[in-house]
Amino acid sequence: ILRKKRFMSWFNRYDMEVEISGAPKVKVKVERNNENLFIANRIYIELTTRKAAVPFDEDNDVIAEVYDSWYKLFGIIREEIKSVPGRYLKDHDPTSALIGLTTKILNEGLRPHLTQYQARFRKWYEDEKARPENRQLSPHEIQRKYPDYKKLVDSIKQVNKTLTEFANELNKL
Repeated sequence: ILRKKRFMSWFNRYDMEVEISGAPKVKVKVERNNENLFIANRIYIELTTRKAAVPFDEDNDVIAEVYDSWYKLFGIIREEIKSVPGRYLKDHDPTSALIGLTTKILNEGLRPHLTQYQARFRKWYEDEKARPENRQLSPHEIQRKYPDYKKLVDSIKQVNKTLTEFANELNKL
């Protein structure tokens, strides 16, 4: 039994090179093990069930709602990272590598876009929604009036692509 357990433990552990080629190019070696599977699965679910690793649809998505989803995602992933027990961090480089990769995705994948666009867009959008001439317009029609709409949407799509690649790599674990 012990020999079989040791063999299965060895069989289920292997190193995997995770490479994200989006705006922040990230390359990390992550070992597949129970601890990393737990973390990766929870983050994968968050990415793929929110407007993160789902392509932005210009005809149907509302940018303010995408930002709300990203804000919640940011907080949830940060909580996941913080909740990793110390025994997985102490002398456990593979879990530290996975957490490092996740942190890079937040700080280099999401944060730059949010810092550059979110506050300005939200302020503009709230002002535009309140204008009498826009009261009959849909949120989609209003957001298309944003002065840097094309650059904003291109950036959102790039973030989606990066987060999709990250989700795909997590799914491989």
